Amino acid sequence: MASSSSTAPTQSPPNPEGPSFSDFGITDSGEFYAKNNPFQRSGPVGATERIAMAKNDKVIYVRVDMPGVPKECLYLTTFPDNVVFCGGLAPVVCEGDRGRLYGASYGLRSHKLRKPQVNISNGVATVKMKVSKQKSKTGTRCSNSPSWDEELKKDELSFYLVTHPSETEGPKETYGAKKVKEGFYVWVDMPGATKEKVSLGVEDGFVVFSGEAVNESNDEESGRTYKGRFGPFDVTKIGEIKTDVRNGVLRMLIPEKADE
Repeated sequence: MASSSSTAPTQSPPNPEGPSFSDFGITDSGEFYAKNNPFQRSGPVGATERIAMAKNDKVIYVRVDMPGVPKECLYLTTFPDNVVFCGGLAPVVCEGDRGRLYGASYGLRSHKLRKPQVNISNGVATVKMKVSKQKSKTGTRCSNSPSWDEELKKDELSFYLVTHPSETEGPKETYGAKKVKEGFYVWVDMPGATKEKVSLGVEDGFVVFSGEAVNESNDEESGRTYKGRFGPFDVTKIGEIKTDVRNGVLRMLIPEKADE
């Protein structure tokens, strides 16, 4: 992991139960701004987004968040029954990491699809499908992607989160922390965010992180922003924080200094 510059550390009483996540994106109504990612503050919500473009273009655009998936692990398969399947593998990057697998199929009820294309950038996959003038005889459903998980995830603050509808294997949460030999390994999904748009600092004993994701397509209304924190720590007992930002995932290693 590469080193990241940070602001001058300040002190806050350590939590005897250990550091935890906080400063979630909560609206005035007391709910998460985005139920699929508690750190998102603005932009389109949901792990997937389907947009029908201008009628004269006859193109369907689908955004699918696949944090952790590099270009070489993205694939697209077209079936003869008017269905397009898009999948991706997020490999294990370092100790404490867990791989993830995504997959979903898309189709139209009335017309056939032609020339499907897929691309991925910073953990956001984009699928574009042209609608053929030829009508379908199979009666394919409009979308055959997995439905939202009926079993909602409930966190310690008693707010509700929903899981990724296209993730089939791996951790369902969009963030996590694990105690490792060196200290704490922390990861946070920030689909669309690049290394240049992610910042990190230490404030009042908390590791504060934020990120900005630009539009992945001209068809999206706006980009997304993320912000949160992890802690508190005794700042005299942690070393230089190392970070890695790739494929829409922020990874941090917060080292603990050995007792003298």
